[in-house]
Amino acid sequence: MPKKIAIDWDESELRVVAANSNGSKVSIIGADVVPLNDSDVYSCLRHYVSEHGFDKAETVVVIGRGKAELRELQLPPVPDEELPDMVRFQSIRNFASAGDNATIDYLITSRNESGVKAIAAAVSPKQLTEVTEVCQAAALEPSQIVLRPLAAAALFLQTDKPNQTSGDTVLIDLLNDDAEITLIRDGGVIFVRTVRMPASQTAQAKSLVNELRRSLLACGATQSLSRIVLWGRESVHREQIEHIATSMEVDVQVVNPFDLVDIEAPTKSKLPDHIGRLAPLVGLLVCDGAHTSQLIDFLNPRRREEVKPNHRRTAILIGIPVAILAGSLFWAYQNLRSLDSQIERLTTITTETKEPVTEALEKIAKVRRIDQFLDSQPVWLDELRQIAVRLPPSDKVMLKSVTAASDPRTGVGTLTLAGSAIDPSVIEKLEEAIRDDDHRVIGEGASEQNSKDAYRWVFTEKVTIEPDYSRNKRYEGIKKASQTETSDKTEQKPEASNNKSASGQTQPKLEVQS
Repeated sequence: MPKKIAIDWDESELRVVAANSNGSKVSIIGADVVPLNDSDVYSCLRHYVSEHGFDKAETVVVIGRGKAELRELQLPPVPDEELPDMVRFQSIRNFASAGDNATIDYLITSRNESGVKAIAAAVSPKQLTEVTEVCQAAALEPSQIVLRPLAAAALFLQTDKPNQTSGDTVLIDLLNDDAEITLIRDGGVIFVRTVRMPASQTAQAKSLVNELRRSLLACGATQSLSRIVLWGRESVHREQIEHIATSMEVDVQVVNPFDLVDIEAPTKSKLPDHIGRLAPLVGLLVCDGAHTSQLIDFLNPRRREEVKPNHRRTAILIGIPVAILAGSLFWAYQNLRSLDSQIERLTTITTETKEPVTEALEKIAKVRRIDQFLDSQPVWLDELRQIAVRLPPSDKVMLKSVTAASDPRTGVGTLTLAGSAIDPSVIEKLEEAIRDDDHRVIGEGASEQNSKDAYRWVFTEKVTIEPDYSRNKRYEGIKKASQTETSDKTEQKPEASNNKSASGQTQPKLEVQS
C-alpha cells in the first residue's frame, strides 16, 4: 500500500501522522509530536522523513487559522458554477489581505431561497511558498494544503454522524498555545475561530470558557448548544473538562481521534500524550480525495468549470484567418530585405547600451538589499503616536509596556503592547482600532486577575508592521525632501545687479550732495 503523510507545525513543535492508504481504506502507521527546541522546522522535518523512510511519500499539509484570513460571506441565490467567481469578487472587497494574487477557497455553510452563506478563506502567495519550501527541503511535494480546523471537523462529521443529533456541537482542539473552536450545525461547519491560550492549565480553563461563550454569542448558538467535544485524552485535559462542564452546564465529551480510524498495534502503544493536536492530520488522511467538499484546500481551490470547446467552430474561426495570412506571406516576404538595415541599427544600439544597463541593474540590486534592511526599521515614534491616538480612553485601558523589535531577514517590525483593561470588550476595541491594511494585530490572550483594581483584565498584543508599509513611508519622505530641496533652489536665484536695469543696461549712478 502506498504511504501517505500529513504534517503540521507551529513555532514550538512539528506534528506528523503517517498512514498506508489504498483508496478509501486508511491505516495509521505512525504519529509523532516533535519539539523543535532550537532547530528550525526545515531541518527537523528533513531529519524525521529521512529517519522514518518517508522520502517522496504523498504529502498533505494543514495550516492554522492564523496563516489565513477568514470571513463569513452572504451571497445571493446563484448557481454553483457562478459561486467561485462571486466569492473571489466579494473576498477582494472585504478581505484585508486578499489581493489579485491571493489564493481563495470557500465552504458553503447554508443555502436557502434567500441566499447562500459561506466561509471564505484567503492566503497570500508568501504563506503558500513558505509551506511548499518546508516540504521541498525534505524532498516532499504537497498535494493539498488544507485549513486545520476544517480537517478535524471533517473527521468528526464522517465518523460521528452529528446530523442525527439535535442541537449544535462545538469541537475544541487544544494546541500548544492556541485553541481552535469549530461549531457544527445540521451536519456542517458554520463557524470557525482560533484564540490564544495562556500557559497555565488553570488560567487556560477559565480563558477557554470565556472564549466559548464569545464564540456562541457571535453565531447565535447559546440556546441550541447540545454538547462540547474536546479532542484528546481525558487524563490530559481533566481540569479543562471539569471547568467547562461546571461553567457551561453542558455535556462535555472527550474523543481520541485514533479511536475513529484503523491503527497498527505498535503505533497505538507509542501515541503521544497530546493526541488531540493530531486530529486535523488524521481527518485530512481520512477525507483526502473522498470528502473534499468539507475542506478548504488552498492548492486545489474551487474554480468555475471550464466550458468544453467546440472544435468545429474553432477550426472554422482559425481557418479563415490562416487563409488570409497565407495570402499575405508572399507580399510580406518581399519587404523583409528592407528590414535588414533596421536590424543592424538596433543591434548596434543594443551593444552600446549593454554596459549602462548592466551598471544600472547592479545599482538596483544594491538598492534592493538596502531596502530589505531598512524595511524592518519603521519610524517607531510615528508608530507610537499612531497607536496613542487610536487607543481607547485611559479610563478603559492602560498600557504598561511597549516593546519594539525588528527582523532584517523578513523585513517585519513588531510592537508588543502589554497592558490591562476594565473589560474584554475594550481589548477587542483596542485591536480593531489599531488593525488596518498595514498593521496586523495578534492577541496573545487575555486573562482576568483577582484584584479589586478596575483594570482587572491583563492582555498582550503583537502589532506586526509589513515591510511594504515601511518602504512606502520611507520613499514618501525621500520624495517630499527632494521636492523641498528643488523648491529652495528655485527661490534662491541670484539677484540682478543694482547697477543694471531689467533690460541689462547700466543705470546711471546718482550722487546726492548736501
